[in-house]
Amino acid sequence: MYRVHCQLDRTEAERLSDLLAGLDPSPASAVSVEEVSKTMWSLDAFCIGEDEANEAAAIIARESPNARAAVIKLDDKDWVAMSLAGLPAVHAGPFVVAGAHELVRVRGGKIPVWIEAGPAFGTGHHGTTKGCLEALSLELKRRMPRRVLDIGTGSGVLAIAAVKAGADFALGTDLDFDSIRIAKENAKNNATGRRLKLLYARGAGHSVIRAGAPYDLVLANILAKPLVGLAPEIAKLVRTGGRVILSGLLTHQEPQVKSAYSGRGLNLVARRRLNGWSTLTYERSVT
Repeated sequence: MYRVHCQLDRTEAERLSDLLAGLDPSPASAVSVEEVSKTMWSLDAFCIGEDEANEAAAIIARESPNARAAVIKLDDKDWVAMSLAGLPAVHAGPFVVAGAHELVRVRGGKIPVWIEAGPAFGTGHHGTTKGCLEALSLELKRRMPRRVLDIGTGSGVLAIAAVKAGADFALGTDLDFDSIRIAKENAKNNATGRRLKLLYARGAGHSVIRAGAPYDLVLANILAKPLVGLAPEIAKLVRTGGRVILSGLLTHQEPQVKSAYSGRGLNLVARRRLNGWSTLTYERSVT
């Protein structure tokens, strides 16, 4: 594993982060931006191999000639857990997402979601996950969903949050075996019991997913390309009057996602933008 590191002003760091994260394919497996001082921000791109790291460094040099990107080989350790260790709690509506060391400080009136740092996506810190949690909190004020589907569940954070908020049942799916394994550990830590089912599945066509439809709420925090491809199936899975929350798309990718979901009986009712990422909320039309 390699780390490509440089320090820039905030605007430039966030611009390059969005650029690297939005490439398909991207040489970076993960990108993070953190404040170093009042004027400087750290941009880190984590890459599987040296070739990918050099490509990421070249992109940074091309896009920002004054940036000095260093390529650093990391030790054979759990680099994702290392990068996430010690993260502060994330507050989104009634939810507080954090590791056990932070949750001990949570007081009444909040919904704690115990997610430890690990290789599965979804600690709540990323703009897409936090955007979904904020959108979910608004849905809870409007109407408590009885049945929830979370496509691309990652750490299980969104499905767990829905269940702990009061949903009767949630089904979380992912195409990555390790993510499902970790999500199951998180579900156990959060005592979701039988109200949360986790399933390895590609897309939205699995028989278990179809058998559980229609859903009151469908969450899909993945990427713009699969969101577009899954539009026909997702539209069929939500009940009349139900909601769909989509994220994982950069703000400039909104038009293509909106185009994919238009004409499918879904009306855009809300949009949230956070750190260059968009979260879109749709409602199934009443026919």
